[in-house]
Amino acid sequence: MSVTMVFVIALVTGMIYSPELNTADIFTDLEFFPAYFLEIFSFLSYALMLGIFVQRSGLTIILLLLSHMIEAIMKVNIHDPVKWLRDFFPMQSISNLVALPFARYAFQEIQDYVAITAVLVALAWTFLFNYFAYMRLKKSDI
Repeated sequence: MSVTMVFVIALVTGMIYSPELNTADIFTDLEFFPAYFLEIFSFLSYALMLGIFVQRSGLTIILLLLSHMIEAIMKVNIHDPVKWLRDFFPMQSISNLVALPFARYAFQEIQDYVAITAVLVALAWTFLFNYFAYMRLKKSDI
């Protein structure tokens, strides 16, 4: 997808959901588009890495579906001194980029920004997923 296509999508989306048709309202909160792209790309990189390492499609799908649960079990067993480590687990850090908007319907405070630390952690995990997949492909005899 080219840059102009992304610009057109952002323009149309901004025109649909803005209260008035002025440029300040149309181009606000555009940081969610690249953050969502990074979130999807990170999850797909994780799926690619699992597929390359496991090499059995059924087992890969099961591991992919259970990844959040396995990570949740690991996070529950973390003790108090290292609770800060919970936000750096792969699935949690990738999910921290763009929070689900269901809190809006429960009259809770919603996320109106993308944290730079979440972006950096997700970029690091994406790099590691792709690096490990590349090294496995380079090492294997294909």
